[in-house]
Amino acid sequence: MSENIYIERALEFLTFQYGFVPYALGASVLVGVVCGLVGTFLVLRGFSLIGDATGHATLPGVAGAFLVLVWLEGRGIGISGELHNSVALLVGALVSGGLGALTVGLFSRGPRVRRDAAIGIVLSVFFGVGIVLLTYIQGLETGRQAGLESFLFGRAAGVTPGEFWVLATAGAALCIAVAVFFRPLAILTFDEGYARAVGINTPAMEIGLLGALSVAVVLSIQSVGVILVAAMLIIPPSAGRFMSGRLTGVIAWSVGLGAVSGFLGALTSYVFEGVATGPAMVLAATAFFVLALFFGPHGGLLWLWLRRQRRARAEGGTA
Repeated sequence: MSENIYIERALEFLTFQYGFVPYALGASVLVGVVCGLVGTFLVLRGFSLIGDATGHATLPGVAGAFLVLVWLEGRGIGISGELHNSVALLVGALVSGGLGALTVGLFSRGPRVRRDAAIGIVLSVFFGVGIVLLTYIQGLETGRQAGLESFLFGRAAGVTPGEFWVLATAGAALCIAVAVFFRPLAILTFDEGYARAVGINTPAMEIGLLGALSVAVVLSIQSVGVILVAAMLIIPPSAGRFMSGRLTGVIAWSVGLGAVSGFLGALTSYVFEGVATGPAMVLAATAFFVLALFFGPHGGLLWLWLRRQRRARAEGGTA
C-alpha cells in the first residue's frame, strides 16, 4: 500500500497536478544548470571553496535586507507585494555574497594570507554576522513569520511564479554572459600567464568570474540554501572531469548532471514527505560523482585499472 502511495505521488509530480510543482521543478533544474556552468570554471581554476564562502556570505545580506524592509514599513514607505520583498532579499544576498567573494579574492592576492585562510575568515565572519542578525530578527514582532530560516536549507516548494521568472531571467542572462566571454574565461582557467600575454585583462575577468559566482549562489539559495550551495557548485563539475577531457565536454556533463540532480531532488522531495529538496539534490549529484569516479572514461578507476592491465600484458609480451 505504501509503495502505491509513492507511485501516485510521483505521478502527481510528473503530471504537474498542483500549480506549484512546475516552478519548484524549474527552480531546482535551474540551480543545477547554473551551478554546473559556473562551477566548472571554479573547479578547474582551483576556486572551488570560494563558492562555499560566498554562499555563507549571502546570509547577512538576506537578514540585512529584511531589516531594511521592516524599517521602511515602520515609516509607512514599505515595498508592497511578496515578489518585491523577495527581490529585495535577493538583492541583499547578491550584495553581501559579492562582497564576500571579492574579499576572498583580495585577501588571497596579498602575500600574508593564503587562499584557504581567506576563505575560512570570510566564511566564518559573514556567516556569524548572519546568524546574529537572524537571532535578532526572531525576537521581532514579525520575525517568526519571516521564514528567513528557509534560506539556510532552501525552500524550492515555496518558489512563486513571479520569483521563478525573476530567477529564470537572471539565470539566462548569466548563461549568455558566460557564452560571450567563454574564450577569455577558458584561457584564464588553464593558463593565466598566457592570458596576460595575449592581452586579456585577467583581474577584470577574475572579478567577473567572482561576480558570476555571486549571481549563481543567489539564484541557488532559495532551492538548496546557503549551506549546501557549494556542493552543487563543486560536485557536478568534479564528476564531469571524469567524463571528458575537453572543457566544452566537462561543461556539458556538469550542466547535464546538475540539471538531472535538480530534477531528482525535486521529485524525491515531493514523493517523500519531510525530505528537503536541497539535500536530495546534493545526494543525487553525489551518486553521479561516485559513478563517474569508478566508470568515467577520463580517469575513472575502472579505466585506469584496465589501462594498467593492458600495459602489464604488453610489457609481459615484450619481455
